[in-house]
Amino acid sequence: MKLLNRLFRRAAPDIDESQWRQAVQGMPFLHRLDAGELARLKSLAARFLDTHAVSGAGGFAVGNDVALCIAAQACLPVLNLTLDLYDDMAGVIVYPAAFVVRHSEVDEAGVVHEWEAAMAGEALDAGGAVVLSWEDAQEDHLWDDGGNLVIHEFVHKIDMGSGGANGCPPFLAAFHAGIDPARWKAVFSATYDDFCERVDALERQLPPDFDDDNEHHLDRYAELAQALPMDPYGAEAPAEFFAVASEAFFARPAPLRATYPQVFELLENYYLQRVR
Repeated sequence: MKLLNRLFRRAAPDIDESQWRQAVQGMPFLHRLDAGELARLKSLAARFLDTHAVSGAGGFAVGNDVALCIAAQACLPVLNLTLDLYDDMAGVIVYPAAFVVRHSEVDEAGVVHEWEAAMAGEALDAGGAVVLSWEDAQEDHLWDDGGNLVIHEFVHKIDMGSGGANGCPPFLAAFHAGIDPARWKAVFSATYDDFCERVDALERQLPPDFDDDNEHHLDRYAELAQALPMDPYGAEAPAEFFAVASEAFFARPAPLRATYPQVFELLENYYLQRVR
């Protein structure tokens, strides 16, 4: 049925060319794409917006410019793959700034712990949405630090296609026949361990009374983090390492290529893109 629907589906509405140029101009990491790649990205973004709702929350009104900016970034990882990787997604929800999420966890004694945390983005599994803070998404375009919230969360959705985000995304027969899953797991596992050691070494240089509400402490953390090839958040879990490495691959590839060439090569082979 899915194939039949694709054969008879209508063409996606065209994106206004001036709006597209403005969106691309505001995202420097897209400037590496040639004219053919940009045209293909525009077509994918149009299809994405035609099949996935981008809705505001928390009083935020999503205009065409916001929706197009998000769609372009969401489609960058699948530029040479397929939008089918986003089939398991209800849509995109955009808050004006960080949003509060209630978490719960059952410990080994069976006690339920609940807490609230402010988040910039979240990708919900089992057909859930991608949730974004527009303030944080915009800030990523201002700094050349390899961070990209939108790409990060959509890479999580890709990763979830293999049965839950674990840092080993689905390998599609039509695109990834040349990737050895065993090598992928071995390289990413070893590199993740190395990166965790680097982050641990960084944190040992922080003040003993480090407080993330202290501006001077945060400045020191940011200064130390510049020596890393990507955001230290990648040390949180293998799934986060894959998402953060993918951010760096698209937004600031040089440090990642220099520090972890095997991971860089595998990402090139997965996304089928040769970034410059």
